[in-house]
Amino acid sequence: MRTLLLLMLLMLLMLLAPSAEAMRLVVLSPHSVEMVYELGAGDEILATVDYADYPEAARAIPRIGRHDHLNLERLLELQPELVVLSFDDTSDAILARLNALGVPLFDTGVTSVDQVADRLQALGAAIGRPAQGQSSARQFRERLARLRQQYRHRTRVKVFYQVWPEPLTTVSGGWMNGILADCGADNIFADGVAAYPQVAMEQVLMRMPELIIKPFAHGGRNQQAVAWDSWPEIPAVKHGHLAQIDGDLLHRTGPRVLEGMARVCQLVEQVRQEPVR
Repeated sequence: MRTLLLLMLLMLLMLLAPSAEAMRLVVLSPHSVEMVYELGAGDEILATVDYADYPEAARAIPRIGRHDHLNLERLLELQPELVVLSFDDTSDAILARLNALGVPLFDTGVTSVDQVADRLQALGAAIGRPAQGQSSARQFRERLARLRQQYRHRTRVKVFYQVWPEPLTTVSGGWMNGILADCGADNIFADGVAAYPQVAMEQVLMRMPELIIKPFAHGGRNQQAVAWDSWPEIPAVKHGHLAQIDGDLLHRTGPRVLEGMARVCQLVEQVRQEPVR
């Protein structure tokens, strides 16, 4: 009887406990939208930008622009308490205007995968959902640690990551390079000076990748434009190790980036496990 009374008292306290107070949020990058939904505050988003299409409910959010163009008049009409966006994915002109207007900003941009958990935790605190932020961050860190433990120290595989086909563009350094390294892969252009260097086919031939990864995304360029079959001397081409992957999973540094990382690790592992021919 005492146990039942205690349970009833706990339930009553839960019902009477104040819930997180809703905030007026404007979220100006797709991965930031995914973070807000992860924290359980998707219903508080008043407006967003093009391509913010995950989860499904996000498709119904009104649009007020994109990374390089924003309807500032409409944004001000919404009177947001916080604007959540990635500084790295937003034009300098828009950032300057937002700062000049005194709009409170929260930056979700990252330079490493580890920072995604940090951003989730900090964003949770900023929007009045600290417990959810801590929980999401903990789960993210735990899954990242498992992936690293499983793949990081395995036999290295040389990878070319084809960001764009024309001009041929890859990635160097940053969080994407970290993902490849954590999967036990060597990015053949990890030593590039620019973040997204344009490279010549001759440079790819010299470095002989064993796996070529081609991310695809809506609104992106035709990743099939490069006729890789013309270079059968490249190990990845010779052995048919050309793989497509959902670019949104990797390029959007929100909670789903670990799904993209897991897929990359699986692709690398397939090459690693294939007998030498």
